[in-house]
Amino acid sequence: MTPAAAARLELLSWSETAERFRRDPRLILPVGTCLQHGPHLPLGADSIIITSLAEAVAARYGVLLAPTLPYGAASPRDAEYAGTASLSGKTLHRVLNELVSCWEAQGMEELVLMTGHGYGPHLYALGTVVSETARIRSVDLHAIDLSGFLSRPHTREHAGELATSLLLHLRPELVRKEAMRDAELGERNVRKLMAGEEPMPAPGSHGVVGRPSLGSAGAGRAIFEYLVDHIGRGLFGPVSRNEATDPLAAQTGMSRRKGGQDVA
Repeated sequence: MTPAAAARLELLSWSETAERFRRDPRLILPVGTCLQHGPHLPLGADSIIITSLAEAVAARYGVLLAPTLPYGAASPRDAEYAGTASLSGKTLHRVLNELVSCWEAQGMEELVLMTGHGYGPHLYALGTVVSETARIRSVDLHAIDLSGFLSRPHTREHAGELATSLLLHLRPELVRKEAMRDAELGERNVRKLMAGEEPMPAPGSHGVVGRPSLGSAGAGRAIFEYLVDHIGRGLFGPVSRNEATDPLAAQTGMSRRKGGQDVA
């Protein structure tokens, strides 16, 4: 059986959207990047991964899905690589706040921001979006423990095992296996390159930190399925509404209030 497709905001008319917000005022907004991911992965790797995850979560829980914002904030080091295009953290924050203002005025009551990019100003921009009336929630893949699937923490790599595995599962035709370049830098050197929750590439490098050669489609599928389940349950509870209704609050103790932001 083919899985149900997510309801996509850009494919609805304004009247259909108004009815949708009256019936279910939740919305998911994936935030990607146009960012170098080494010579073996596409510039849109973050966008492809987070869009796929958001689509799967939205479809499973019947939540409306907004078009992916394909630009985020990137480090000056990443900006040296051809094709990388980014917004400042301040601009990204303003863009997100303006989108929230539009949708909340039309009846949206809950917005989930999802990203897989760990650069500090990028995460800060998402984490500080606020609304007067809607609940804003943020999902950062770097905050999820994936140690059971990977040879090293994914917060210590860029374009490494995690991203390569997920792309081998989701879009294998976009992975240039012949162009893979491992860059095992050692913990001390990786710490020096950290810029938020993931490292910048070393100066003059191919843009990789970690070992993409360890990636596999099998691992990517297992990770993807785990993330969809973990994120979905954390945000919206079990698919069966007869089970616990608010697992994220129970696990983290976070407040659930309008006008603030929850972070998953």
